[in-house]
Amino acid sequence: MTKDQAQADTTDLARQTQALFALNGVSGPQFEQFFKARDQMLRDVESFARHWLERRQEATRSAAEALSQMNSADRSDPAAALKAVTDWQRGSWERMREDLQEWTALCMRCADAMATTQVEASSSDADPGDTAKAGSRATSETAQDDAGRANSRSSSRSRSAAQASPG
Repeated sequence: MTKDQAQADTTDLARQTQALFALNGVSGPQFEQFFKARDQMLRDVESFARHWLERRQEATRSAAEALSQMNSADRSDPAAALKAVTDWQRGSWERMREDLQEWTALCMRCADAMATTQVEASSSDADPGDTAKAGSRATSETAQDDAGRANSRSSSRSRSAAQASPG
C-alpha cells in the first residue's frame, strides 16, 4: 500500500464517518421534536418524583405518629391502638392511590408527547398547518380513548357495586 493510497483511504473513511453523523434536512426536525418531547418528559418525571418523595416523607411522619399514639395510649385500651393503626393504614392507602394515579397520568403524558413528536416529525416536510392539525387529531384521539376507558371502568364499578349490594 502506497502513501497516496493510504491517505485516500483515510480521506474516504473520514467522509463516510461524516456522512453517518451529518444531519440531513429530514432528520433535523425529527431530532428537534424528539428533544423537545424528552425535555417535557423529564420535567414531568421530576414533578412525579418530587410528589412521590413528599408522600414517602408523609408516610414516615404518620408511621411515627401512629407509634407515638399507640405508646402514649392507655395500654389496657386496645381500641385506641387499633384506631391509630387504622388511621395510619387509611393514609397509606390514600398515598398509594395518589402514587398510582400520578404514575398513570405521567405515562399518559409521556406517551402523548412521543405520539405528538412522531406526528410532527413525520409531517415536517408537509405544510406547517397540516402538522398542527395532525398533532391535534392525535391528542384528540388519545383523549377520546382515555374517556372511553374511564367510562368503561365506571360502568364496571357500578355493576360490581350493584351486584355486591344486598337486594
